[in-house]
Amino acid sequence: MVLAVNGQRRRRLFVFLFFISGVFGVGVPPAWPQEGKVPVSARKSVDFSAFAQVRYTHYSQEGTDTFALRRVRLSFGAAILDDLDFKVQLEQTKQASLVEAYLSFHLGRWAEIRAGQFKIPFSYENLKSASEQDFINRSAVVENLCPGRDIGAQGRDIGAIGQLRSSVFEATFGLFNGSGINRLDNDDHKDKAFRLTLSPWRSLTVGGSWYEGLWPERDPSGSRLRRRRGVEGQWRTNSLTLAAEYIAAVNYDQEAEGWVVQVSLLFRQGQIQPVFRFESLDRDKALPDDEEKVLTYGINIHLAPRTKLQFNLESHRPQGEKKRQNVYLFQFQIGF
Repeated sequence: MVLAVNGQRRRRLFVFLFFISGVFGVGVPPAWPQEGKVPVSARKSVDFSAFAQVRYTHYSQEGTDTFALRRVRLSFGAAILDDLDFKVQLEQTKQASLVEAYLSFHLGRWAEIRAGQFKIPFSYENLKSASEQDFINRSAVVENLCPGRDIGAQGRDIGAIGQLRSSVFEATFGLFNGSGINRLDNDDHKDKAFRLTLSPWRSLTVGGSWYEGLWPERDPSGSRLRRRRGVEGQWRTNSLTLAAEYIAAVNYDQEAEGWVVQVSLLFRQGQIQPVFRFESLDRDKALPDDEEKVLTYGINIHLAPRTKLQFNLESHRPQGEKKRQNVYLFQFQIGF
């Protein structure tokens, strides 16, 4: 009996290490004990999900009004063993591309090790799924300053994390290539990320994030420094959600910062959801009149789980002599 249990644990660990070896380009040690071939099969049925978003955008000033197929995503995952599962997510808009692919090894109820391609543990809004966002667009602060989004990688990278969690806290530390999705690292340096959240009450969550690494390319000055610090908080009741975030960034030798406050309400058993967001983004603190403020008003009509109509008005208010612009967005999302 003991030999059977030990053999099962060795097989689980072997599958996990084999996946890591593919991610980081290292081989499994040849001295690893060899056993008879064991077919890998899921312990339960594969979980499929998908969603698509069709959007129309109208600009009051500069910009081309257009329809767009914003996202078409298919996800599937399953538990290979009792404590080992995987997930794969594909984007299907222009051509099939890999968005996420990772293995998770659960060390009991409180700990997890994950390796592959997935979201960097930074920012509440960044980690929230695109299908669950209260607004059609993510805030400009998160899109410009959040690691993984600042290089156009949808907040994701290739790496590994360790996570500890309980009913009152969650702590995650990770190492990443820093080059974005579906790309190998271009140096021996690994970017580091850390996020800690505390939930002293069920209605309140506060936390902070830290990231430090190198840009994939050099600045003309020769610097590649890329540093992010963030704080966040959310207050939730049955019908009201209030969330706020602040991110400070160092890009090469340039400092930037931004903050966001958003409010959402639920009416008619969650079917009607008015939303409001105010954000301020300063891309270069050394430049005068460089700050931009954006007010977003909207309403979501939930037709079914993951299926909804969204209407947003974004009022962009840059400082200085730049023109203000309103952007009207309409989006239909269907999913299962």
